[in-house]
Amino acid sequence: MMTINSVNQSQVYAKSRSIHGTPVQLHGTSNTFDLGGIKAKNGMTIKPNRLIRSDSLSKLTYKDKWRLDKQSHLRVVIDFRSTAEMHQMPDKELSYAVIHHLSVMADPRFGVHSPKQYAVQLAHRQPNNMQLFYKKMVTNRHSIKTYQKMFKLLLNNRSGAVLYHCTHGKDRTGIATMLILSSLGVPKKAIFQNYLQSNQALRSFNKIEQHQIKRITHNRRTLLNLKRSQMASRSYLRAAYSAIDHQSGSVKNYLKHKMKLSNSAISTLRKDYLTKHQP
Repeated sequence: MMTINSVNQSQVYAKSRSIHGTPVQLHGTSNTFDLGGIKAKNGMTIKPNRLIRSDSLSKLTYKDKWRLDKQSHLRVVIDFRSTAEMHQMPDKELSYAVIHHLSVMADPRFGVHSPKQYAVQLAHRQPNNMQLFYKKMVTNRHSIKTYQKMFKLLLNNRSGAVLYHCTHGKDRTGIATMLILSSLGVPKKAIFQNYLQSNQALRSFNKIEQHQIKRITHNRRTLLNLKRSQMASRSYLRAAYSAIDHQSGSVKNYLKHKMKLSNSAISTLRKDYLTKHQP
């Protein structure tokens, strides 16, 4: 995973609210979506301006910060990146929001390397590396504790938006979104549809990253593994679901036993983040 200046792709999306989530129009991010409008069960939908998934906030402009405050009503930020990632590309300060650093990966150096180092890593990866990574995020003790803390923050936030992010808003943030949407009763099909939107959002960024690696090597395995690491693939999320089923029997049991969400906590989340669908 490389750290390159984000390329804004959000403008290519329509401004209308979508049943798969709505792009938040920011100049300093590429993959920011409000989950408002996503349909849950029993005629409910997620409230707008309550849950926002994103990539890094290190390039926010003044107008971006104003928009997140005045339009999205942002009050809580959860940063899933490693210590090294946060030091290399710190989030912009937001006077109106509390920032919580909750690294999903235990390695404090995770995600930070030069293009040459990254090319070497890619050359030695197995084709199923991303599937293994997704399984790790839902089974590793450190990762599980991080997502538990995330849910505690969601339960304590009774008004305003919570924005959670990693570097590109695809993998660590993708798992977080899957868990959050599952807790709110969103069908699996809609969860996949929201997750896959990262492919379009990150297209321009990915082309820049591919160009940088090609300046170092044209090794076929390296370039294939780069594309595998860049994409949001159904097989990656399926791998996470498979690991959850193997470990807990079902997502419902996983939320109860691994995320420590009681029936009362689930009810509170749905009361706070869902509203009746408006046809």
